[in-house]
Amino acid sequence: MNCLLNEKVVKSEVPELAKTQTAHEKRVWEYRIGELMKTEQVLEGDLYNLFAVLMSLCDSDIKNKVESMTEFPVLKKKLDSMGLLSMIKKLVYMGNMNDLNARHKKAMAHMNLMNLYQEKFKIYKTSGINMLH
Repeated sequence: MNCLLNEKVVKSEVPELAKTQTAHEKRVWEYRIGELMKTEQVLEGDLYNLFAVLMSLCDSDIKNKVESMTEFPVLKKKLDSMGLLSMIKKLVYMGNMNDLNARHKKAMAHMNLMNLYQEKFKIYKTSGINMLH
């Protein structure tokens, strides 16, 4: 499993069953293996849920663009949420996956966001709504 926070492989050590074990040691081993399998299933489920949530937060245009990219099936198979976020970021800020004029497009996206805030403020100001209270 990949830990998304620092991209570190997280894998529990599988306890080995000794050839000469007592009945108690065998039961402890069976319990530890069972717990390990449950943990791996939970972690994989969490990764799947995170991937699904990220995809559900995309609007239909971005979602279609992401799903049509050649890297998407690999990301989906690996449940690579960081890779998915990277693809979404590139599509949102740059409009496509090439790095042509990336800084300009990022700045334009930021300016458009600020213009949106200013327009919203003007609407409140003209309607007489006090935004400070």
